[in-house]
Formats: sequence, structure tokens, C-alpha cells
Amino acid sequence: MLRITGGKVCDPANSIDGEIKDLFIDDNGRFVASVSGGRTIDATGMIVFPGGVDVHTHVAGGAVNFARAMTPEDHRRTQAFMRTKTRRSGLGGMAPTTFATGYLYAGMGWTTVNEAAVPVLSARHTHEELADIPIVDKTSLTLMANNEIMLDQLEQGEFERAK
Repeated sequence: MLRITGGKVCDPANSIDGEIKDLFIDDNGRFVASVSGGRTIDATGMIVFPGGVDVHTHVAGGAVNFARAMTPEDHRRTQAFMRTKTRRSGLGGMAPTTFATGYLYAGMGWTTVNEAAVPVLSARHTHEELADIPIVDKTSLTLMANNEIMLDQLEQGEFERAK
């Protein structure tokens, strides 16, 4: 049982726009009219909203790996996420490791991230990294518009090679 009290609730799906109210969640994770006992979170002065969806991120793939390679100082000076029974280790910084990315986004209230530009030639690697990001849901958009090799193959009708 969970009670969230005093928060400014924003929930467009239920037409709640900034109303200060208490929320009650049962042991199955469902909203109910009220609960007795359980944990209470005082959200006074805070905004309570459904998990956020970041529709344009760069959290995995070649561009992020390039950024990691170009900022080696991050590995020396940033806060490390230490390994525990429930968490793997990782590094933050300008281009966090995949595991740190998941923890950082979840810590900010995001539940879903979308990798906005996945070049076709590096899609497999990008998806391997996305699979390694914990906690949050992941989606991606394929980037085909500026891949000269791909565009040439499509223009020449070489659809099998373009795959």
C-alpha cells in the first residue's frame, strides 16, 4: 500500500491539471479510493505525474560511443554508480554508460526513452546497447535520410543490398 500526499497532480489521461490531491495505490500497483497502513510519501510542493516519455534522446549507438571516446576525462572525474546486489556499476558524465543512463533517466522520472537517430549500418549495435539500458522502456527511429550508401542502393533499385 502506498499513499502519496499533498502533491500537485498532472494526469492528462484523467483530466487532472495541477490539482493538489492525495493518491492511493494498492499492492497490485493500481489506484484506489484510499488505503490504510503502508508507506506514505509527502509530495507537498512537488509535481506528481505519470512516468515521462522522452521522445528525442541519444542514449545508445555510434554517436554516443564517439562522445564517450572523445571525453575520456569523464571516466576519471565523474561519480560512479557502484555495484550493489540490485544494480550494476556504471559512470555518469556527458555520455554515461548504458547502465548509468537507465538509472539517471529513471531517477528523473522518465519511464521511456526514444533513440532518435539510428543509422541503418549501426542499428544492430545500437539495439545491443538499448538492451543493456535498465529500468526504462526503449524505442528507436531509423535514420535513412543522410546515409549516402543506402540512398544510392535504393536509387539503383538494389533493394536486397539495401537491407
